[in-house]
Amino acid sequence: MTSSPIAPNWTSQIVDLDGVNIRYLDNGGTGPVLLCLHGTSMTAHAWGHLGASLRDVARVIAVDMRGHGASDRPATDYTIAEMAGDIARLAERLDLTGITLVGSSVGNQVAVSFAAAHPDRIAGLILSDPSFFVSDTEIVKYLRSHHSRLRTYPTREAAEAYATGLPQRAGLSAAMHRMAMEGDFRKEPDGRWSWAYDLAAITKVFLNLSTDQSADIAAIKAPVLILNADRSNVLSAAQADGLCAAFADARLETIKNSNHTIWGDQPEVLAERARGFLASLSEPA
Repeated sequence: MTSSPIAPNWTSQIVDLDGVNIRYLDNGGTGPVLLCLHGTSMTAHAWGHLGASLRDVARVIAVDMRGHGASDRPATDYTIAEMAGDIARLAERLDLTGITLVGSSVGNQVAVSFAAAHPDRIAGLILSDPSFFVSDTEIVKYLRSHHSRLRTYPTREAAEAYATGLPQRAGLSAAMHRMAMEGDFRKEPDGRWSWAYDLAAITKVFLNLSTDQSADIAAIKAPVLILNADRSNVLSAAQADGLCAAFADARLETIKNSNHTIWGDQPEVLAERARGFLASLSEPA
């Protein structure tokens, strides 16, 4: 699909959740809640196309998880369960029920942790190239990439030029680059621009990717849609099959012409699959 992504129209809010400020974006839509959780080092802005595309059928809420974007960067362990606790407190604060969770990479692991602990709030899950089985080799590659890159840039243009050239974003259109980069950087007091994630925090997140979540997966009875990128470096086809079988009610689809970042490489396909999944949840049993 080659048409231009739809521009998002987010409302930004920051809420204090037991001493940790968490920022979320809301598309202002009506209908069931789609709660979106980004991958490591990303922000809520990665879901801009999805939020705009589904405004007619869903209220899309995208969260900056702790350590990312405009949310706080507390000096904690950044475990999967800890980040899921933030989502639980947010859901309680906003009185969200009937939630369909959408994740990318580690966002899927946070979604599964939250869904297992709070089944009464969940309608379904869309897991976009989940990172449950990412290899130590890939984790080391990601950590080297983040620890070796410049942290600050003299201008916003210089920062965006670097981000656009990252190999993991090679599949993004110019419009999707712009959309994601809305949340990528923040201006420092000295006028320079820095990455909008905490390096120590995401290092801990990467090291926590190997958390055993088999009990969480077994506990989830809600419908699950697993999307596996055909060029994924994180989830093999065999691993995707095994993950699908581990859920009580799951189906698996392969997304063609996509790297790990399905949200950026194939945003229209993701929106189409999400729309169909939401429709299936409303069908009579």
